Amino acid sequence: MKTVIVDAVGEPCPIPVVKATKALRELGEPGTLEVRVDNEIAVQNLTRMAAGNHLPVQAEKKESTCLW
Repeated sequence: MKTVIVDAVGEPCPIPVVKATKALRELGEPGTLEVRVDNEIAVQNLTRMAAGNHLPVQAEKKESTCLW
């Protein structure tokens, strides 16, 4: 299974969502998408985007970076 990591730390919304959507399209196979962000609004928007696409989501806060 393939894992794609998107670094969106420091990016204002909607950039993390745009990058995640593009990465999902490019993934093209079952796998894992990890999006690194540094603010709660981005986590909320990414969670909504995943729910809207019927994708499972897990958010985890590590130090000052949230991983989705």
